Amino acid sequence: MNCKYRCLIIFIIVNIAFSIVCSVLWKANGLINFQIGFFSFLLVIFSTYISLQKKLKKELKENQLETSSDDTIQENDNKKKPKTRFNFSTLLLGMQLSMGIFRILAYLILIFGITMLMNKNIFLAIPYIMGIMISLVGVVGLKLLLEKTKNKSNL
Repeated sequence: MNCKYRCLIIFIIVNIAFSIVCSVLWKANGLINFQIGFFSFLLVIFSTYISLQKKLKKELKENQLETSSDDTIQENDNKKKPKTRFNFSTLLLGMQLSMGIFRILAYLILIFGITMLMNKNIFLAIPYIMGIMISLVGVVGLKLLLEKTKNKSNL
């Protein structure tokens, strides 16, 4: 079985396990808070990944890297690097990355979920934060697992 499918299955099993824990400890309200936190933050992570991936592909197409000779590399190493000053283009790049339509929609869904829970008076902070943390740890952990299996297969 491909590692991506195994990682997805592990991710789903972890979600189900913590959903059961939240539903036992906090009943249905805990389960709802956990799932809204989990999926809304997962959407934020995914939208961030997509926007960064698109930006990197665009930059790679614009700046086709050419292989340079060893002399050019040595000349660049001998030069002192100037102090970094404020660069307006860097600010614009940061704003472009943070203002993607998918990211804005993901954050709106996150805010809508919290607002809905608070308006219904069923917001519980601990299960909600657990959902966010499990989502984050799951994505990072499974990405490390994926990289580890890629490195093993390359050897």
